[in-house]
Amino acid sequence: MTAQSPADASGLAVRLPDPVVALLRRRDSNVFFLLFVLVAAIVYFTVQSPYFFDDRNAFNIGRAVSITGIAAAFATLLMISGGLDLSIGAIMNASGLAAAVIMAESDTSIVFAFAVALGISAFIGFSNGIIVTKIGVNPIIATIGMQFVVRGITLATRSGSALVRDRAFLEIGQGELVIGALEIPVPVILMLTTMLLCYLALRFTQFGKYIYAIGDNASACRRAGINVTGMRIALYTLSGLGAGFAGIVLAGLTGAGIPYAAGSELSVISAVILGGVSLSGGVGVIQGTLLGVLLVGVLKNGMTLLNINANWQMVVEGSVLMIAVSLDQLKQRI
Repeated sequence: MTAQSPADASGLAVRLPDPVVALLRRRDSNVFFLLFVLVAAIVYFTVQSPYFFDDRNAFNIGRAVSITGIAAAFATLLMISGGLDLSIGAIMNASGLAAAVIMAESDTSIVFAFAVALGISAFIGFSNGIIVTKIGVNPIIATIGMQFVVRGITLATRSGSALVRDRAFLEIGQGELVIGALEIPVPVILMLTTMLLCYLALRFTQFGKYIYAIGDNASACRRAGINVTGMRIALYTLSGLGAGFAGIVLAGLTGAGIPYAAGSELSVISAVILGGVSLSGGVGVIQGTLLGVLLVGVLKNGMTLLNINANWQMVVEGSVLMIAVSLDQLKQRI
């Protein structure tokens, strides 16, 4: 017994088995796909490289993906609601640089420096929300424009990096927490904590239910009395806040606040889409985002250990992303 997707109407004549259709209709169907690919990648790289399946290498992967994971957790909430933020990378740079500059050039506490940096990030996210919801600018155009504004101000204010010398600041990115025989990097703990908080919000709160509902049908939510505009502004603010926090951790990891680094926002958005969040909103889970982040990290690490050319690494990463987006399109047609 097979099921025919609506794609048949367009002349594609695609027929899928009923079990496949049932799996694709699940909200967490991408989780199964990613888990399978992640396990297959781990097995493959373990066989190919004696250095891959090692505690230290695993923690290296975790440390490398933690920055993307922190920002991606909050971006997941926004994208499930139907929003999109392409200013994430610029906010990360601005936040990390602001915290580093304040600590380096003034006699102040680390709490004050972080509060200022996060305040700037939240304000940028809030501004994105106002522009998108109140003015009605397309999210892609609005956040790309904000990306240029933030990046331009950051570079005009500080053209060079600001070194981080405060030990507590560095510990956020470079420190390790000893649990039994394991020394778990602090950024990994911060990423998992962020993912857990976002999971709990989506799974067990009214706020999370509204996020899915708005992404699925914003007009119906307005008729039901839900403050869609307020919710979206709050989610853009949270996205900015998450990017700012990721930027602070990145500054601690690299030992410097950096005014410009290309591609950060694309890594975050790719991980979220790879994790199964639909570009049309209303679909996605934090577990998928976590697996998407881990899969990207495993692929990059494994291919590096195997000395695979960087150009071919991009081909592999892009192919996996396109497969994930294709699955999203299949789900929408069924």
